[in-house]
Amino acid sequence: MTDDHGKKLASGSVVFFALAVLLIGMYMAGKVEGMDQAGFALAAGLRTEWLTAFFRALTNFGSAVVLAPLGAVLIIWLYARKRRAESVAVLLTLGGGELLNEALKAVFARARPTVFHLIEVPDSFSFPSGHAMIAPAFYLLLAYLSSREYAGKTWVPILQPLTCLFVVLLAASRVYLGVHFPSDVLTGFCFSLCGYFLVRYGYERHLARRHAPVRPLSVPRE
Repeated sequence: MTDDHGKKLASGSVVFFALAVLLIGMYMAGKVEGMDQAGFALAAGLRTEWLTAFFRALTNFGSAVVLAPLGAVLIIWLYARKRRAESVAVLLTLGGGELLNEALKAVFARARPTVFHLIEVPDSFSFPSGHAMIAPAFYLLLAYLSSREYAGKTWVPILQPLTCLFVVLLAASRVYLGVHFPSDVLTGFCFSLCGYFLVRYGYERHLARRHAPVRPLSVPRE
């Protein structure tokens, strides 16, 4: 990993963390109502039967019912293949995101929106969105690791762009379906990208150290 590349990853993590903190500050100051109302109005204007069916199906990919077993299988599979750095990266992404999300939900204890519900409303608190905070980082990391593993395949160049579109739509599904405020989703998404860049930075630093050439010991001349 070059110094410039490492700086870009670290900067990405810092930028999205700062945006998440800014959104938290806006929420605490009561300045997200306009954003939330605009998001719900946009969702209502876009609503169609086929789009509702699409988002109802898509949102399941961010649920614990999907992420927990998928993540567990992936972590075990990678570890069994002696890909321990990758296994740890997935574990940190899922476990760290889940722990932080649960902690923030408990701190802010925001009730779910009541404007409309197109699916059953979860029992958990609303801020920030767990779907937007955990799933994007996981799927982006999965796409990144896959692109490294299968470098040279014809489909690799489109994998990460398609994954980006997928995670944006996945996060948006929570607003469209009425189970999260837009500010919940934006905050969770910023934390997710922060975590993704941070884990990727640590992972690539680890690979760089592991593959660094061993310098011969210098022998002092007499």
